[in-house]
Amino acid sequence: MQKKQPTRPPLPPPLGFRDDDEDDIEKEISSQASKNKALKDIEEQHKKALEEDPSVFDYDGVYDEMKEKAVRPLVQDRQEKKPNYIQAPIEEAQKREREQEIIYERKLAKERNKEDHLYADKDKFVTSAYKKILGEQAKWMEEERQRQLRKRKRMRV
Repeated sequence: MQKKQPTRPPLPPPLGFRDDDEDDIEKEISSQASKNKALKDIEEQHKKALEEDPSVFDYDGVYDEMKEKAVRPLVQDRQEKKPNYIQAPIEEAQKREREQEIIYERKLAKERNKEDHLYADKDKFVTSAYKKILGEQAKWMEEERQRQLRKRKRMRV
């Protein structure tokens, strides 16, 4: 018994010695035509997708929205959380700071009054920013006075 060896396909001729250049050109033309047709089909699908939804290819925008939705609750949690025990001392510190500012302004006003006789013939100019500060201080003093009155009424009752 003899074993038959499988037959090998014939080796292709070397590249430089092929005679079927015409076949290659025809294959290349047909492949180019199929590529062109595929590109046209893809372009038509692209146009249809854009007509249906203009933001269909906005990948970065969609990604940014997804990340923003994930981060937004964390940011809101941070903003909504207020310290439980530190709020009262902060308010007291702000109150003391306002009181110190008012005391300082009164001290400056007294010093100016002492020197008024030297500058009696001169015009006095007050900026709008300073007027605003004085207005805020007066408003705060009135609010503080109202708080004190309410506190006294509660203590009497």
